[in-house]
Amino acid sequence: MGEQRKVWSTDVKEAIVLSVLRGELGVAEAARQHGVNESLIHTWKAQFLEAGRARLAGDRQDQGSGTLERKNDRLKRILVEKELELDIARKVRRL
Repeated sequence: MGEQRKVWSTDVKEAIVLSVLRGELGVAEAARQHGVNESLIHTWKAQFLEAGRARLAGDRQDQGSGTLERKNDRLKRILVEKELELDIARKVRRL
């Protein structure tokens, strides 16, 4: 059976990436100290930099959440209406 993968918290990943970006640690040294594969640190670093680049370009992560919340609220209202219609239909059948 294979070994289960370790789950790294966002805080730990951020600390590792920042230490590499600041030049405090090299990728190989950070990998040895934290017991993580070098390629994973490179992946985290690329993700970190890309997210920063997108944010500087004006992309906002929460822009879509407002739209999703409105859509979710609309769907909830529709569901309530349908449940009410079903309840009324059940009562009419009993008469």
